[in-house]
Amino acid sequence: MAGDLGDRLEAGDNRALPRLLTLVENDDPRGLAALERLYHRTGNAHVVGITGPPGSGKSTLVAALVAALRELDERVAVLAIDPSS
Repeated sequence: MAGDLGDRLEAGDNRALPRLLTLVENDDPRGLAALERLYHRTGNAHVVGITGPPGSGKSTLVAALVAALRELDERVAVLAIDPSS
């Protein structure tokens, strides 16, 4: 399954990413195996963290950044985590 997810992710199937992340979060060995296979494709990404209190404009800022990067034909992924849940 995880190898399959890695293949699907490399082929551009964005629905494979959340499933693969779930395997990794659950410490499933299949998730680690898939990450090891995909590792060679990483290294050129920029990682940006945005934090702030409720209502401070985080979502608005992220939406503007995504729109600007897509205008430049960049690929963008947003992983949003609510630490209070």
